[in-house]
Amino acid sequence: MPEVLDRLQRLTPQDLAVIERVLAQLEINRTVSELHDLTDDLHANDIMARLPQIIREVRERHGAGV
Repeated sequence: MPEVLDRLQRLTPQDLAVIERVLAQLEINRTVSELHDLTDDLHANDIMARLPQIIREVRERHGAGV
């Protein structure tokens, strides 16, 4: 880790901006992958098919109607 910090400290502002964009893209990719996995789980457990009914029930409980 100290080597990484040393290298980061020697980078130009432009290089740091590129690294920041790369890290942001990596985070986006990870989040998309996690959402994809979650969606697969929801489909596998039949929650997606039951989603309209679940939403209706929650709205009814909170007085929002249908």
